[in-house]
Amino acid sequence: MQGVGGSSPPSSTNLWSVKSAWYREGPLRPDERGLCCTRSGWRKVDVVMDGDAATSSSQAQMARDGRRWILRPARPTDARALAQLFAAVRAEGRWLVTPPSAVSQPSEAFFIAEMIRDNDALSLVAEADAEVVGNVLISVERSVVSDHVGTLSICVADGWRDVGIGAALVAAAQEWARRAGLAKVALGVFPDNERAIAVYEHAGFVSEGLRRWQYRAPGGGYRDELLMAWFPEP
Repeated sequence: MQGVGGSSPPSSTNLWSVKSAWYREGPLRPDERGLCCTRSGWRKVDVVMDGDAATSSSQAQMARDGRRWILRPARPTDARALAQLFAAVRAEGRWLVTPPSAVSQPSEAFFIAEMIRDNDALSLVAEADAEVVGNVLISVERSVVSDHVGTLSICVADGWRDVGIGAALVAAAQEWARRAGLAKVALGVFPDNERAIAVYEHAGFVSEGLRRWQYRAPGGGYRDELLMAWFPEP
């Protein structure tokens, strides 16, 4: 999960996938029953459905270290900031498989904006001091035989990890998945991303298998991908 540690993988291995899957790059994962970890305990995230789109008003949150941030729906105008966030995480050289040199920020920003406009997907951002510090996305399969499956991706900026934001994003995503009637939420994460895996497991995600040598590592060699999934209660 790029996300809980800095997710996109940090919660996912590949940031972008087909049509409606926008950010999957390293592995990622969510939290259960719409609960967000706050300094004083767990608090429910207010995510409501408006037709087929997920909406929620900006909601103040407090990280475990006392810093304040808000959880809100992503807007197309966030695309540039999100592209910059992903670029920063890629530059860390651990969470995302795609090297920085292979991605054009302007092109990625354009694609992100289009994904945010997709009413069949969920896209939320974590914002602190007017800066986007994290995001979560659930893209839904576009097939008559698999449109019950959503793909989860999370990304959290360095400096904002280990303070509850990843768990909060996962929790909000799970609540949306329940309301959307999904039967399964899947994701891929690097096996050595123990922080993200712990968040996913706490949220109820289970391991579905390991894809060995799935990605070529920038410095040489290959990296495995752990597949995980969460099944909402009927």
